[in-house]
Amino acid sequence: MNPQDYNRILIEALNEVIEEYHQGVIQFFSERDLQAQLFSACLKIMRREGFTTPYKIYAEKGVIDKRKKTDLVLGNDEVLIELKLEPDYPGVSKPVVFSTIREAGGRGYGSVEEDMNKIDEYSKRGKHAHFIMIDEDGRHQRKIQSDWKDLIIKGRKRYWLHKYCSPKK
Repeated sequence: MNPQDYNRILIEALNEVIEEYHQGVIQFFSERDLQAQLFSACLKIMRREGFTTPYKIYAEKGVIDKRKKTDLVLGNDEVLIELKLEPDYPGVSKPVVFSTIREAGGRGYGSVEEDMNKIDEYSKRGKHAHFIMIDEDGRHQRKIQSDWKDLIIKGRKRYWLHKYCSPKK
């Protein structure tokens, strides 16, 4: 299978998940909820298109550094996805994730900025690299300059970001 096929699958799956989120069909309480929805949408598309089994989709797989897991991987490690979610529901302690490396107290703490740096590194290693984030309260949208998109869900503004870096090799 061509790496471009897996890249296309991810983009189609993301569009489906965002549309279901926008319609209020699904809700996210954790990053793993977002991961599960994307994983499921990718599988649905792979089945529909007759991809060979076992399907090449993995959650939490070490690719570049075997000790550090990438949130979602498609194909033969060609498409790497980092995910972040800042939920906004009663009782959640804020922030769930940090915006910047400095705010997080240094590298290794899973900030938005660090994950965006990771996808740049992935692309330099010849991978299709994606960063996907849903920011329900706008905290990160205000701190991280990027091409954020907004959605109105049940009368409340939510933000999402998809940053793609193509392979640089």
